[in-house]
Amino acid sequence: MNSDISDNKPAKRFSGKIVVTKPDLATSRFSIPREGFSLKGLFTLVVIVFWLLLILVWTILLLQYAANWALISIPFWLLGIVTLRLSLKVILASQEIIVNPEELTIIKKESSKTSHITLKRDEIEAVAYVEGAFKSLSGITRKGIYPAVISKNEAFGFGERCTKEEKQFLLENVKSILKL
Repeated sequence: MNSDISDNKPAKRFSGKIVVTKPDLATSRFSIPREGFSLKGLFTLVVIVFWLLLILVWTILLLQYAANWALISIPFWLLGIVTLRLSLKVILASQEIIVNPEELTIIKKESSKTSHITLKRDEIEAVAYVEGAFKSLSGITRKGIYPAVISKNEAFGFGERCTKEEKQFLLENVKSILKL
């Protein structure tokens, strides 16, 4: 365990976004806050809003000819709205990894939906990098490598959108606490 993580005080790492707290001596809580409206997130939202504005202008122009022609724009509206919804969901998502020598809990929050898994130490086969799919800020599914807990031949990923250094930090610390 890292001795430079002070008790009951959050500490930022790598000038990154992971916040580490120690509720007690044996437990560490790694919080990955929501992306928020960072430069990447704002750029994505600007592109989506620009798309929706173009569709609005196009729909108005089509309405001048006939209402039936405006129906052509429906799939483009749906694409823009779904992409906007997915992007906001990803931008506002957060994660927590709570780990002690006996168990590990992964909590993922996306808007009002929260999912979690708690695994006992003896159920955990490994903590390692896996390659898998995750949602990017644009809401598009991307492939990437991220840390995961492997239990009963199933991988439970965390820190998918973290930087390489943050992923390494998470992996090393979780492994050292679980003594894997």
